[in-house]
Amino acid sequence: MNKLSKFKLFVWFLCSVFAAHAQDATLSGVVTDVNNNPLIGVNVVQKGTAKGTITNYDGEFSFQAAPHSTIVFTYIGFAKQEVAWDGSSRLNVTLHEDSELLEEVVVVGYGTQRKVNLTGAVSQISASELEDRPVANMSQILQGTIPNLNVHFSSGQPGVGGSLNIRGTTSINGGGPLVLIDGVPGDINRINPYDVESVSVLKDASASAIYGARGAFGVILVTTKSAKEGKMTISYNNNFGWSSPTVSTDFLTNGYEHVKLNDEAFLRSTGNTYTRYSEEDYRELEARRYDKTEHPDRPWIVVKNVKGKDIYNYYGNYDWWNTIFTPSQASQQHNINLSGGNEKLNFMLSGSYYHKDGIMKINTDKFNSYTLRSKISAQLLPWLNVSNNTQYYYSGYKYQGREGGGNSNFVNITVHALPAYAPVNPDGTPTYNTLKNNYSIGDGLYALLLEGKAGGKNSIYELVNTTSLKAKINDNISLFGDYSYTLYSTDNWYRTTVTRYSIEPGILQEVPNYNSDQLKQTRTLKPMNVFNIYTNYNQSFSNHNVAATAGINYEYTKYSRLFGSRRNLLSETLNDLNLGTGDQETSGGSYEYTLFGAFFRANYDYAGKYLFEMNGRYDGTSRFGSGSRYGFFPSFSVGYRISEESFWEPIKNIFTNMKIRASYGTLGNQLPSNTNPSSFYPYISLMSPSLSNWITDGQKIQYINSPRPISPDLTWEKSTTTNLGIDLGFVNNKLNISGDAYKRRTFDMLIPGKVLPAVFGASVPTENAGDLETKGFELSISWRDQFHLMNKPFSYSATFGLSDYVAKITKYDNPTNLLSNYYVGQTLGEIWGYSIEGIFKSDEEAQSFDIDQSLINRQRLNSPGVWSRLQAGDLKFKDLDGDKKISPGKNTLDDPGDRRIIGNTTPRYRFGLNLGFNWNGIDFSTFIQGIGKRDWYPGNNADKFWGPYSRPYYSFIPRNFEEDVWTPENRDAYFPLLRGYTALNADNDLREANDRYIQNAGYIRLKNLILGYSLPASITRKMNLEKFRIYVSGENLGYYTPMHTKYIDPEQLDGDETNGRTYPMSKVVSFGFDITL
Repeated sequence: MNKLSKFKLFVWFLCSVFAAHAQDATLSGVVTDVNNNPLIGVNVVQKGTAKGTITNYDGEFSFQAAPHSTIVFTYIGFAKQEVAWDGSSRLNVTLHEDSELLEEVVVVGYGTQRKVNLTGAVSQISASELEDRPVANMSQILQGTIPNLNVHFSSGQPGVGGSLNIRGTTSINGGGPLVLIDGVPGDINRINPYDVESVSVLKDASASAIYGARGAFGVILVTTKSAKEGKMTISYNNNFGWSSPTVSTDFLTNGYEHVKLNDEAFLRSTGNTYTRYSEEDYRELEARRYDKTEHPDRPWIVVKNVKGKDIYNYYGNYDWWNTIFTPSQASQQHNINLSGGNEKLNFMLSGSYYHKDGIMKINTDKFNSYTLRSKISAQLLPWLNVSNNTQYYYSGYKYQGREGGGNSNFVNITVHALPAYAPVNPDGTPTYNTLKNNYSIGDGLYALLLEGKAGGKNSIYELVNTTSLKAKINDNISLFGDYSYTLYSTDNWYRTTVTRYSIEPGILQEVPNYNSDQLKQTRTLKPMNVFNIYTNYNQSFSNHNVAATAGINYEYTKYSRLFGSRRNLLSETLNDLNLGTGDQETSGGSYEYTLFGAFFRANYDYAGKYLFEMNGRYDGTSRFGSGSRYGFFPSFSVGYRISEESFWEPIKNIFTNMKIRASYGTLGNQLPSNTNPSSFYPYISLMSPSLSNWITDGQKIQYINSPRPISPDLTWEKSTTTNLGIDLGFVNNKLNISGDAYKRRTFDMLIPGKVLPAVFGASVPTENAGDLETKGFELSISWRDQFHLMNKPFSYSATFGLSDYVAKITKYDNPTNLLSNYYVGQTLGEIWGYSIEGIFKSDEEAQSFDIDQSLINRQRLNSPGVWSRLQAGDLKFKDLDGDKKISPGKNTLDDPGDRRIIGNTTPRYRFGLNLGFNWNGIDFSTFIQGIGKRDWYPGNNADKFWGPYSRPYYSFIPRNFEEDVWTPENRDAYFPLLRGYTALNADNDLREANDRYIQNAGYIRLKNLILGYSLPASITRKMNLEKFRIYVSGENLGYYTPMHTKYIDPEQLDGDETNGRTYPMSKVVSFGFDITL
C-alpha cells in the first residue's frame, strides 16, 4: 500500500472516530399536558433505536441521543407525538389527549374491545391498581376490587389462596370460574402479582359464551406485562413484613379457674370431672391461682406417689397458646424485572421470591415460593410476529406435627391442653397425659413438635410454555395461533418416627400412633396441552363498523397419582422409600379428558351509538357419552350510547356519557374438575378392587366392587343469563357509575335420581333433573380528579363497589319436601332453627314447664341424678306448633315442627371502598372491604364460640368467658347454665340452631393501607436512577363485626358448620422500596 493510500485511510479512521463521538449528545426536556401539568412515566425514545428513557415525577427526561434524529413520545391516554431534534436545544413537549386512546381498552375473550363499545358485563382492573399492594397472592388483591367477584379465605396458612366465585351460586354441585393466564388455564394464586398487566372479569353469558363449557361459572382473564420498546430497564422491589393473628389470642391461663369451668361442665353431663382431680388437687391449684410465674415454694409440677407409682402432677398456670404459637411471623418478598428492545425484537424477564414463617413457635412451619417468567417477541417479517411466554412456579410448605400441618395442628391443640397441665416435665421430656384420665394433652402435639420427628412437606411445581404467532394478512384481517404446554406436579411427603414422653420420672413411653417409623409419599402429574387458532376481522364502511372473530380451541389433560408408604426406615433423617425395611403399600390412578370447541364473535356498531354483539361456541367433551357430548352455547347483546346523539351535545360537559346494555346467553357446565373417576367418566359404570375384612391364609381377600349404576342420558348442566346494564359518566368522565342487574337460570343440574327400593342394592344414579335461579346486582361508582396544591398537582380518586345475589331452587325431585334435602322454593343458605323465649329463672319454673324439651335435650336426659332435670339457667324453647313438645316435626316444609327460618348463610351486600391520592412524591391509598349481612350459627365444633359448652376440655377459653356463663349470681348472662357437650352433639339445645345465638357475621375491615414517598428527580438523577420509592403498608389492620366473639374472624366463616378451629388470618405490617434503573 503506498503512502497516499495509508494517509487517506488514517484520515478516514480519524473522521470515523470523531463522527462516532459526535453521534450522541445529551437530550433533555420536559413533557407536560395542555394544562402545563408535568406527565410522569412518558416513554421517550429515539425512533428506530433502543435509546430512550421515561419522564420523572416532574415530567423531566434526559438521555443520550443522535442529533438530527426523530424523538418519539408515547403515553397512555395521549396521542403519540414525533419531534425532530436539532441536536442542541432542549425539547419541551406538550402532549394532547387522544379521544381514542383515552377510552379504556378491555381484554375480552380472544381479543380486546374499547370499553365504551362493550355490551356485556365485563369489569377490568389495570396494573396501576394492582402493583402497589405488597402481597404475594393475587386473590388477596382482587378481593373487593370488582363487584360480584367474590373471594373467600377459609385459612390463613401461608401459601393458601382464596377461592373465587363470580355472581354467586351457579350450581349446587359447585364449581369456580375459568382462569386464563395469557390465554392458558391456570391458578390465579400461582402467578406473581407484579407480573400482571390487567385482570378482566367476564360475568354474564354474553361475555363468557365464547368459552362455552369452560365459562359456565364466569371467566377471569389475566394478562401479564410485556416488554416495551426502548432502552433496557431494570426494576426491583421488595417487602419485609411481620404478621400476627387478626383475632384475639387473650385466653384464660389461670389453671384453677380453667379446670373448674371444664370440670363443672363435664360433671353436669357425665357425673364425673374431666381432670379427675381430687379435693387436694383443687387446693393445690387454688394455692397457685394468682402465680403469674412459678414460685419456688409452690412448684407447678409435683411428684406424688399414686397407686404405688411416682408420677408427675400438674398444678400450673401455663400459657399454651404462646407456648405453641409465636405472636409474630416474619415474611419477605423480592421482585425483579428486566425489559427492553426495539421495533424488531423485545424481551421481558421477571422473577420473584416469597418466604413466610408460619405461626408454630417450635419447629416453625415455613412457606417458600419462586416464580420466573420470560417473554420474547420477534417481528420476523413486516406481517409476521412470533413470541414465546414461559413461566415456572414452585412452592413448598414444610411443617412439623400432625399430617397435613396447618389446620390439622390447630384442631389437635385446641383440646385437652389445659393451663394446669405442663408442656414439659422438669427433666425436659414432653408431656402426653396425666394418668388421672385417659385423654392426651393437646392430643400429643407438643411432644411431636418438641422432638421434631413428625413432619412433612407439600410441594407444587408448574411449568407453562406458550408459543404464539400473529400474521397480519392485510389491514383488516389478522391470524393468530398458539400452542401451550403445562406440566403441573405435586410431591407431598409425611414422616413419623418414634416419639417419646414421660409421665413417671425417669421412664420414657412412646406416643400412641407415633410409636413406629413410617414414610408416606404422594406424587401427582398433570400435563395439559392447549391449542388455539383464530382470526380477527375489522372493517369500517362510513359509519358502519364491523368486527368478527372465529377459531377453534383444543385441550387435552391427563392426571395421574402415585402413593407409596414404607415402614421401618434405616435412617431417621433421610426420607427415601428405598430405605424402608418393613411393610409397604402402594396405590394410584390415572384419568384423562379432552375438550374441543369452535367459537365465534361478531360485532357491529353504527357511529359508535348502536351496538350489537353475538357470541357462540360449539363444544364437545369426553366427559359424556357419544350421544351427549356436544352442545352449542350462543349469546346476544345490544347497547345504545345515547350520549353520542346530537341532541345530547348541550349537556355533554356535565352528563358526558350514557350507555344502556342488555344481553342474553347460554352456557354449559361439564361437571366439576376433581380427581374422582366419576368426574372424568360419569357415563361409564366403574369398578374398583377392594380388600375384604375376611382373612384367608393370613391375607385379606381381594374382590371387585359391583359396577355402579349410571344414567345413560347424562349431559351438560346449562345456564341462561339475562343481564341489563347502564354506564354513566359525568363532568368529563370524572365521575363514572356502572350498574348491572341479572337473572341466571341453571337447569339440568345433576341430582340424585328417584329413590328406589332397598332391594335395588346399589346407589341411585345421578340425572339431569334440577333447576336453580339466581338474581343479583352490582354497582360501581368512581371519582377521579386533579387540582393544584401549593403549585403541585394533587390527584385523587375514590371507587366504591357494591354487589348482592340470592339463589333459589326452582326444580328438585323431593316430593315430601324434606328440609334435610333441597326443595322447590328453597333459598340457598337457609338456616332453620328454634325460637327461645328466655332462660328459666328458677328450678320451680323449669320443673313446672309443661312443654316437653326432651327431643332437643339428649345430653341432659343422659346426665346422672339431678342434672337430668330442667333447672334454673336452662333455655326455655317456644312451642310454635302448639303440640306441647319441642321437636323438628316430620322435618318437612309442611311440618317443620317448632322450627322456622331464622337466617341465611349467604353473604349479602358485599362492598369495597378504595381511596387514594398522589402529591409531590407522596402516594397514599387505603382499601376498606366487608359484607353487609351474613347469618352464622355456631354449630358443631365451634369451640372458640362455645368453649366448655361444646367440649368440656377445651384448651383456649376466652379470658372473660366466665362473665357470660349463667349462675344464680349472674342471671343476665349471655350463655345458659353450663353443661358440657350441649353445643357439640346433635339433638341438644345449643347444637340445634336457635334464634338466641344466631350471629350476624357481617363485617367491615380495613383491608389495606399504603403510604409511599418517591424521591424527586433532582436526587434520583444523582443516584443514576429513574425511580426510587419507599413505603410502609398494612394488611388486615382491623375490623368490626356484631358477632358475640372476638376470637373468630368473620371472613373465615364458610357455611353454618364452620368451627373457627382453623389457621388464623394474619394482620401484616410491612415496609419496602421500589427501584427502577
